[in-house]
Amino acid sequence: MYFKRLYKERVTVLFTIALVGFIFFDFFNLKSDDDVLKWYLRSSVLMVSFFVFHYAFVNTICKVIFKVMRKLEGYTNFIGKYRLNFTNSNIRVNSPIGAFVHKWSQIEKAVLTKDFFFLYVKDTDQHIISISNRCKNGRNLSDLIAFVENNVTEIMKI
Repeated sequence: MYFKRLYKERVTVLFTIALVGFIFFDFFNLKSDDDVLKWYLRSSVLMVSFFVFHYAFVNTICKVIFKVMRKLEGYTNFIGKYRLNFTNSNIRVNSPIGAFVHKWSQIEKAVLTKDFFFLYVKDTDQHIISISNRCKNGRNLSDLIAFVENNVTEIMKI
């Protein structure tokens, strides 16, 4: 999925911050030297269990997030739509569940069809940005196509 990596990173960072916070707060509650050994053992068990169960927790939480987002997609007032912002240096994709910024140098291929303009992004996830030719909404797709053809890559027309 397009946003799988983004959410896995966010959930992993959140769990890591919680783990480090718990260990430090537990350390500051020590009262004697005997408690240091107990703290060390508790912290070690906590870190080992974190690394053992980390991926299962992250995958479960991401699946729940995506299921909730899929249910909420029906409510267009609650969740925004996709927005693409193009500048001379990068492409910004804002979606209801995340945002990405790609440089033009990451575009591997561009394909223009009757209904869509596709940009193939060469990234760790290697995904496709699709732009509809039908929806104008004040944008000039011909300028974008000309920019891509002149500055980025040759456009394959189908």
